Amino acid sequence: MRKPTEPERTESILCPIDQFNNSCDPVSCFTQRHANEIETLLSIQQAITSQLNLNDVLQMIADEARRLTSAKISFLYVLDDDFLSLAAVSGVKRDDKLHNLRVPVAQSIAGESILTHRSIMIDDVEENDARIYKEAIKPFGKISCYLTVPLIYRDHSIGVIAVADQCNTQLGDDSLRILSMLAPSAVIGIENARMYQEQQERRIEAESRHQMSESMRVMLAILNSNRSLPDILKYIVTHVSSRLLECQGTAIFTVQPKDHSLIIQAAHGLPFDLVDAQFLPGYDTAKKVVRTGLPMTVTSAHTGGADDDANFDAISVEWAMVNQMIVNYQSWMAVPLVIKGETYGAILMYYSDPHEFTSEEINLALMFSDQVALAIENARLRSEAEKAAVIAERNRLARELHDAVSQTLFSANIIAEVLPRLWDRNQPEARKRLLELQQLTHGALAEMRTLLYELRPSVFKEAKLGELLKQLIQGISVRAQIPIDLVVEGDGLLPAEVQIVFYRITQEALNNVIKHANPNHVEVKLQYYPESVSLTIRDDGCGFDPEQVSPEHFGLSIMQERATTINAKLKLSSQPGKGTQVMVTWIQAPLKEKV
Repeated sequence: MRKPTEPERTESILCPIDQFNNSCDPVSCFTQRHANEIETLLSIQQAITSQLNLNDVLQMIADEARRLTSAKISFLYVLDDDFLSLAAVSGVKRDDKLHNLRVPVAQSIAGESILTHRSIMIDDVEENDARIYKEAIKPFGKISCYLTVPLIYRDHSIGVIAVADQCNTQLGDDSLRILSMLAPSAVIGIENARMYQEQQERRIEAESRHQMSESMRVMLAILNSNRSLPDILKYIVTHVSSRLLECQGTAIFTVQPKDHSLIIQAAHGLPFDLVDAQFLPGYDTAKKVVRTGLPMTVTSAHTGGADDDANFDAISVEWAMVNQMIVNYQSWMAVPLVIKGETYGAILMYYSDPHEFTSEEINLALMFSDQVALAIENARLRSEAEKAAVIAERNRLARELHDAVSQTLFSANIIAEVLPRLWDRNQPEARKRLLELQQLTHGALAEMRTLLYELRPSVFKEAKLGELLKQLIQGISVRAQIPIDLVVEGDGLLPAEVQIVFYRITQEALNNVIKHANPNHVEVKLQYYPESVSLTIRDDGCGFDPEQVSPEHFGLSIMQERATTINAKLKLSSQPGKGTQVMVTWIQAPLKEKV
C-alpha cells in the first residue's frame, strides 16, 4: 500500500547511528550526520554537474540513487511526451528490452509521481500491481518496496528516480529524504548535459550546413565552368557527393531509349568499367526509381534489400567484384534524375553501414539530383549552342564570300575579259583598268586572308592586333572603295579574348559605316598605354542621332555586349552631318588579376 511521507527520522543511511558510541550526544550526533550527508551530496553534485555527456550523467544519477539508498535496483526515467523512457538502470544488466522500454505516464506509479510532483513510497508491493512495470524489474525478481522521486525543473517534471528492493523494510523515510536531496543535483546535471548536447548538435548542424553550402558553391562553380560533361559528372561523384551526402560510393545511371536499360554515366567507388551495370547492387532499386519517379532506400542489404536477380558464374571475376561490393556497401539510396519533366535516369548513393535514411537526407539527395540534372541540361544546351554557333559562323562566312570575295572576283573577271579589246582601242584607259584590276585582286586576296584568319582561332593568340586589323581593313577598303587609314601607337600582345573582341567590334563598326554612313574617309586608331588599350573608329559620314536608333538595328547592341564580355567600356558619339566615333577602352589590370 502507499504510505504518506512522514517527518524526518533521526537515523541516516549515510551516517548510521551505530557507528557512534552509546554515549554520543543526540544533538551532536544528528549534526555530524547532517554534515556528512551534505558533504557527500555536494561531492555527488560536483561529480554529476561536471559531466557533459548526457548518457554518462543519467547513468551516474541511477548509480548514486542505488548506492545512497542501499537499494538493490534503481531506474531513471525521462519524460517523453506521454511516456517515460527508461534512460538508465543500475543493479542489473541492461539488455535491449530495457533499452527500448517506454512506460505510459498515465498507467504507472512513476507517471503518477510525475503528474503530481510528489514522491511516492510503497512498502508492500502487490504482485499483480499493474502500475509497476514488471518488464523493468523482471531481471531482478520479486519486488517488495518501491520509491519514486520526481525531477522538477522550473515547475515542470522532466523525469523520475525510482528505487526498489526485495526487503519491504529497506526503503524508508531516510531513503526518501536522501533521494529528495539528490533530485535537485540530478536536475542540474541533466539540464547542463542537455544544454551542452544541444549546443554541440547546433555546432555540428552549423558545420554541416557550412559544408553543404561550400559543396553547393563548388558544384555551382563546376557547373558554370567550361569543362566537358564527363569531367563535370566525374568531379561531382568523386568530390561533391561524398562531402554533401557523406556516402562512400555514387553512381549516375541514365536510361537507354532502345530497351530502357540503365547504363552508368559516371561513378565513384564502383568497378563500373569492369562489371555490367545490371549486376551491381542497387541496380533494381535504380530501375524502380526510374519507373516510379520516387526516391527509394535500402537500409540494410542483409535484410532482403539486395538485388536478387544477379546470376553469375561462381568463379567469375564479376561475381568476385560484386560480392565484395555487397560486403562493402550495406545500404543505399536512389533518387530520380529528372530533366524538363522527363526521368532521365537515377542517382544511387552507397553507404558502408546499415543506415536509416531521414527525410532531410532524402531531400538533400533530391536537391543534389537537381544539380546533376542542371549540369546535364547545361551541357546539352552548350552543345546545341556550339552547333548553332558553327552553323551561324558558316553562314556568315558564306555571306562574306558572296558579298566580298565573290563580288570582287566577279568585277575582276569582267575587267580581265574586256582588257584585250580595250588595249587595242585605248591603251591609256586599259592601263587604268589594269590598275583597277590589280587593286581588286589585292582586295580579294586580303579578304580571303581575313576569312582564313577567322577560320583559325589560334591566329588571334599568335598574331598582334595591329596585323589582324590591317588585313581586315585592307579587304573592306578595297571592296567599299573607301579610304580607311590604320594608325597603331605603341605595341603589345593582348590576351586572345581581348583581341577577338576588338577585331569583331572593328569589323561590325566598319560594316555599319559602309552600309549607312556614306563617308569620304575612315580612320581606325589603336593605342597602347601602360595599363590600357584604346580602339577608335572614326568616320566623316552622315552621322545620326543615337537616341533615334531603331531597335531593329542590332549592330550597336552587339558591339556593347562584346565589350562587356572583357569588362571594356564602349562609347559612341555621333551627330547628324558630323560623322560618328566608336571608342573602346580596355583596362589591363582587372584581367591580370583574373588570370
